[in-house]
Amino acid sequence: MAYPIIADSGANYHMFKEIEFFDSLTPTTGNVILGDGKTSLSIQGIGTVKMKIEEHELCIDNVRYVPDLAESIYSLFLHIKCPHHGLQSSFEDGLKIIFPGFTTSAILGKDDIYLDAVPCRSTFKCLSDVQFSHISSSNSVCRHTSQLEQEIKVESA
Repeated sequence: MAYPIIADSGANYHMFKEIEFFDSLTPTTGNVILGDGKTSLSIQGIGTVKMKIEEHELCIDNVRYVPDLAESIYSLFLHIKCPHHGLQSSFEDGLKIIFPGFTTSAILGKDDIYLDAVPCRSTFKCLSDVQFSHISSSNSVCRHTSQLEQEIKVESA
């Protein structure tokens, strides 16, 4: 894998370390606490990631840009909260990550589960205070995590 991305069931947010994945980015400040509860890393921005899994393009909004991460992180917690997204596991087939319109196999590493994806942005835009929107095509899945976060808050109430 050129860009190993951990598929993490415990992550509350998508966090990417490679700027190449970002189609747009709004500079921001803040910190993220890693799973050990002790390590704090600086968030440099929040933006839209465009990546390609096999022949399918995904757009993911509200991704934290955290360049000091060891590896980028795709949140399975957020993934399964989205309509038509899911996970499927069997002894014979391993772990499958289900997206609207396609399913991909997770890659089992020694200690982590990975998603094999590559960046697919054409030009990088650094933005400030801009609303992000995307148009879906038959090969494109666009996720709007700001809407997802509102849905999670409503479900929790």
